[in-house]
Amino acid sequence: MSISPLPNYDASPSHDASSSLPSVADPGTLSARQRFLKQLAAGAHLLEAGCGAGEDLLFFRQQGFMVTAFDASLAQAKLASRRCSQPVRVCRFEQMHNVLPFDGIWASGSLPCLVEEELAPALMHLASLLKPRAPLYCSFPYDEGKSGNPVASSQDEYPLQTRLDEARLQQLIATLPFDLHQSWSSEDAVHGRWLHALLIRFPELAPTKHQYRRRRFKGPIPRNSSSS
Repeated sequence: MSISPLPNYDASPSHDASSSLPSVADPGTLSARQRFLKQLAAGAHLLEAGCGAGEDLLFFRQQGFMVTAFDASLAQAKLASRRCSQPVRVCRFEQMHNVLPFDGIWASGSLPCLVEEELAPALMHLASLLKPRAPLYCSFPYDEGKSGNPVASSQDEYPLQTRLDEARLQQLIATLPFDLHQSWSSEDAVHGRWLHALLIRFPELAPTKHQYRRRRFKGPIPRNSSSS
């Protein structure tokens, strides 16, 4: 399945696309970092999938971790590289490859930039880059299920294309090699409500029959009727 390219942020160099995502001061981000850190061993090698301007990249480096990072935007990758004094790859999810698997993956606010049909292939690819039983953190704008509640998108924001709630998240990962370790939501006046999830990769790259049945998967993610 081909994945359509993200919009080219580099067409407007003055645009800081990371400004629309939860900042490092957000309680939701701070909580997510602490939960993620509890799953990591000292000296872990992390992958940041969609690093933006490098706020989280800098934080994890300051905690003593080795971090490989990528972003689809050349401008953002340059900002992150200068900020953290390290190379940042310019690529999309499916273009990211590494010789050795990572001890953890941090994908804060980057997956919802994909349309719904692209989420499962992207997560499956990230799973292939992750060690067995290693954590993956991700976050999505919360799907309130309200009529007339489209995902905001403008020249001043990341093009957030997908909202999820807990049930839709469970359905998304039902056929993927992940267990939902924790999920929680956060809300503030600036960024609204977000769903956070900490996933743990299975030892196998495909769910066993027992794992599949335990999740009681009932079908594809239902589309929000308000967005059709």
